[in-house]
Amino acid sequence: KDQVSQPSTVASSEGAVAEIFCNHSVSNAYDFFWYLHFPGRAPRLLVKGSRPSQQGRYNMTYERFSSSLLILQVQEADAAVYYCAVEGTEAGNP
Repeated sequence: KDQVSQPSTVASSEGAVAEIFCNHSVSNAYDFFWYLHFPGRAPRLLVKGSRPSQQGRYNMTYERFSSSLLILQVQEADAAVYYCAVEGTEAGNP
């Protein structure tokens, strides 16, 4: 069964860059999704895609079996839960 894993805690300081790693076992991965979640609110999609991309201060890197979310110029308000998700394809076709 395919699995997605990421660290439970990432620490950074204000103004620095925080990097959150996500590994998976989906051999036919097509898209990566990174979500931001504050308790009591709905998760919000930060960035998605099948190649490296940037949305504001969020920069996503992409490899075959992993992805990283870089948060540039970390602020105190960035303290939250971040989730990654992977979308696979059937027979390698989107």
